[in-house]
Amino acid sequence: MMSLIQCDADCIYQKDGYCSLDAPTAIHNDTGKGCVHCIKTASHEQKARPAAPQRPQTPPAQF
Repeated sequence: MMSLIQCDADCIYQKDGYCSLDAPTAIHNDTGKGCVHCIKTASHEQKARPAAPQRPQTPPAQF
């Protein structure tokens, strides 16, 4: 049986205006507001921010 649950949240399970969660998972939102399975997607601001440059790794002086 398939259920169509409308969803407009910024959630990893929201696809084309509907919830794509197949089976119940751990509760991530216990605030009493909105879906208990909602996992927010990364904001556009976080996606656009470049990663911090990594320092090159150097081998240890002795093995």
